[in-house]
Amino acid sequence: MQTIIDGTFPSRTMITKGYLIAINSAASQELLAGYLSRKGGIPLKQAQLQLQPVSLEVRFLYNQSVKSIWSIAPKLIMVSPPFLTALGVVREKESGSIYNIYASTVSRGEFLIGKVTPYLAISSFNSLVLWVLATQLFGAPFKGSFLFYLAATFLYLTCTTGIGVLVSVLVRTQIAAMMVTAIVTLVPGVLYSGVLIPITSLTKTAQFVSHCLPAMYYTDIVVGCFLKGVGLRVLWLDTLVLALYATVLFTLGYCLFHKRPSS
Repeated sequence: MQTIIDGTFPSRTMITKGYLIAINSAASQELLAGYLSRKGGIPLKQAQLQLQPVSLEVRFLYNQSVKSIWSIAPKLIMVSPPFLTALGVVREKESGSIYNIYASTVSRGEFLIGKVTPYLAISSFNSLVLWVLATQLFGAPFKGSFLFYLAATFLYLTCTTGIGVLVSVLVRTQIAAMMVTAIVTLVPGVLYSGVLIPITSLTKTAQFVSHCLPAMYYTDIVVGCFLKGVGLRVLWLDTLVLALYATVLFTLGYCLFHKRPSS
């Protein structure tokens, strides 16, 4: 049931015991106070105090100070294109030293692991440096589990490294590897991951592209760890997608790399 004073919905309203009450004038307040006093059996002054206007203030649930640097600085950690990894195998092809690998007893799995491990270690160190800069230099709060953050970061770096391995196996020159890696990882990682533009503000096609990239899932994890203070219990789906992404990429890279030159 709704009770409206003065017949309109003015800007000053209150809800009392299921009634929507609009207070538009001093006369309305006096009439309403008398009604509440009789109905509730309370003194008139107490009823008048209950009718005091309540001010509402909109506050953000996360990042209440609305500092853009707190939102952007942590997300920049994901901008780590796998250029070095993309050059790993193709450099051997271009210089001709890949034939030494073809003739050696090293398996293709051992060769790929040897190529990936140094770059993965370098990327992990860079991510730690960026985390320190985000928290200490830019003052971004970190509320989540640091161990979960490290594990998720390593998983994301494994995904980007896998993209580099796949590109390195498919192309023949270093210039082509650099161009393909930039197009596949750097540009979509900035435009379709939520770093600059929220995913909900993108078109349906752009949202579909975003969900096909590991950068979007890692951005959700970074925001959850830094600003929301959530962990694996909330972000398990994003973590699972990154794990599946890394598995598929390295499987494709392993299957496409052969220790026998193609004719």
